[in-house]
Amino acid sequence: RNFVKKLLGSTAGIITMPPILAAKGPSKFPTYEEWRQEEEGYWQLVKSQYPIQPDLVMMNAGNFCPAPYPVSTAMKEHLESLNRDASSQDREKYKHIYTQAKEQIAGYLGAGTDEIAITRNTSEGNNIINTGLDLKPGDEVIYWDQNHQTLNIAWEVRAKRAGFKIVKVSTPSAPKTGEDLVAPFLEAMTKRTRLICFSHISNISGTLLPAKKICALARERGILSLVDGAQSFGLLAMDLQALGCDFYTGSSHKWLTGPKESGVLYARMEVLPKLWPSVISKGWTWENEWKIENLTCYGQRNDATVAAFGKAIEFHQTIGKEKVEARVKALVDYLKQQMLAEIPGITFVTPAHRDDMYAGILVFNLPGVDPDAAVAKLYSTHRIAAAATHDGYNGIRLSPNIYNTKSEIDRMVDVLKQLKA
Repeated sequence: RNFVKKLLGSTAGIITMPPILAAKGPSKFPTYEEWRQEEEGYWQLVKSQYPIQPDLVMMNAGNFCPAPYPVSTAMKEHLESLNRDASSQDREKYKHIYTQAKEQIAGYLGAGTDEIAITRNTSEGNNIINTGLDLKPGDEVIYWDQNHQTLNIAWEVRAKRAGFKIVKVSTPSAPKTGEDLVAPFLEAMTKRTRLICFSHISNISGTLLPAKKICALARERGILSLVDGAQSFGLLAMDLQALGCDFYTGSSHKWLTGPKESGVLYARMEVLPKLWPSVISKGWTWENEWKIENLTCYGQRNDATVAAFGKAIEFHQTIGKEKVEARVKALVDYLKQQMLAEIPGITFVTPAHRDDMYAGILVFNLPGVDPDAAVAKLYSTHRIAAAATHDGYNGIRLSPNIYNTKSEIDRMVDVLKQLKA
């Protein structure tokens, strides 16, 4: 700790600090609790671990994130190792690395190791559940109209093939209480409902659903629940046992800032026997018929990605997942407050009037400003990466992450004032 303090000295030193801590991995990176200097300086140190161009402000975590040096270094080293020695004898080490990564993910999510499988992204995890459940004519599946489109389209395609019924749920655009978000799901549940699936946080509105309550209502009625965690994995301090869902999916390339083409699938132990595998390859055995590993028997996979996934978890755990959540929420709250104070006429698509109804995403509109044109100009003229949302929830979407600073928020607001003008 003293070495780090002497090395960095001041916030100014942090900003220009090369990624010297990266090669050593997160074990040499100070935890938030170990930091004894000004708080913003710690987040500058975190930012220094990402190879983001100095003039670029990344505020699109809801879509894609850069990986920190410990993750990219692990990926590079393992790819080089595989190319230096591609023998089956040397690759035997990845059995241990895979198991270790699963243990890290399970600990991070508050799940059992035997309930976790490593996938390639959220969409794949969702489709494993989609194709794995036995559903027949007369059954019903409830989905939220604000889910990511791939989740909903997948269920529509499966329903057309298998003959079961899809029930689409809409929540109020301006909910006043958490019950306003829960009620539409509760009203849609019937004796025929077999599964309810919803995005934990909507990628098009930024709405945070009361997932624990919805999952509890479903379980009371014998209904399975699938939570799409694309926008909560790596952002919220998750405890899946406490959340109470049956299935949870996520990708590492968003809020976790992990390696690309890697994701997680959680299936509660008691419901695993309800899932059939959609891909059968080497490693599948009748003896392990209802184990989660049988759902992800892909054949040869990118071992370097799995190794880097573990490093992403390690990096987040070093900071502290509760601190990560608090930091992102603080940035979003600061952004909201600054926009309300500085930009007359701004309106929010996200239910930003309630702290418990949003997390890392703000979707908003500026008077007379087209969201798509604004997002294009933000990047081309001002070097700020943002996104636009559609599907009836049109707006500009900003989603800062742990590599963002308050000074970047100030810059963002100044630019938005210019766009409005």
